[in-house]
Amino acid sequence: MPDLTKLPLSITSFSDFAANSLIYVDKTDLVAKLACFRNPFFLSRPRRFGKSTLVSTFHELFSNGLDKFQGLKIVADNLWNDKTYNVIHIDFSQIKENTENRPFEAKFYLLLQSAFKAADLTTEENKDVIAAFSATIGKADNGTLVLLIDEYDAPLTAVMGDKKEFEARRALFSEFFSTIKAYAGKFRFIFITGVTRYSNTSIFSAFNNIEDISFNPTYGAIVGYTQEELEHYFKDYLENAVMELNEDLGEEKYTYGSLIEALKLNYDGYSFDRRCRHHVYNPWSILNFLKNPQEGFQAYWLETGGAKPSLLVNYLNTF
Repeated sequence: MPDLTKLPLSITSFSDFAANSLIYVDKTDLVAKLACFRNPFFLSRPRRFGKSTLVSTFHELFSNGLDKFQGLKIVADNLWNDKTYNVIHIDFSQIKENTENRPFEAKFYLLLQSAFKAADLTTEENKDVIAAFSATIGKADNGTLVLLIDEYDAPLTAVMGDKKEFEARRALFSEFFSTIKAYAGKFRFIFITGVTRYSNTSIFSAFNNIEDISFNPTYGAIVGYTQEELEHYFKDYLENAVMELNEDLGEEKYTYGSLIEALKLNYDGYSFDRRCRHHVYNPWSILNFLKNPQEGFQAYWLETGGAKPSLLVNYLNTF
């Protein structure tokens, strides 16, 4: 029986993959291809598709170099030759919820403080969010910083039903991204993820040099599992699933081939590039199935809210 503890369920940190020898689906060739550029990038994907793991991979690469990438494509194919940087990594999903005793701007400031501290940067006290951000990055030499923002839209989607709070957050985000553009020369690389792009709320309007790769065929498989990746990295787990399903059913219903077809029917079919070159499986569903194949083909992604169209639901609730 394969070691189920090696399945990276709920693991997003690249260093955790390396430290615990978890199964890491190697997309470092695409990571290197993207990271070679110096313009800002934006990637939109649904929840639980691997955005945070991708951001963490960029973080490890830019902050610590190739030490933990041995055996991966980026090293094997000699795809990377760059120095390390101070990496500012901000996960906005940490502050999406309203709290009675602390306004959003205060939580934003504390989140920035934490991100700057982790990057060995010091914020000046007694400043608002934008002033603190400007003062800190303004001191850096040009091209010495990397900015990674994960789930930028989580605080906005969470309060879409509250017009006053949404507008306050939107205005703050608009100013924040305008400041990023103003200091663009300080950054070697900028990468932002979210579930959606609020294109009509002026958040990105001032930050108009950002490149949206959400539907770029080159990066269509940068998150999610392709068919080839599924069968390469999880072959032992797939064979175990065949055995467990048949044992549970008391008959030889499944073969390796029929299991693959069942997985395609239940968890495949997602394509995020405009030419539909790449089809990927939802990682959360695949990993849960491989851990508990005897439970059958459950709707894991839907049941955990991954497929819930929160943006659409909250938007409709405003009417």
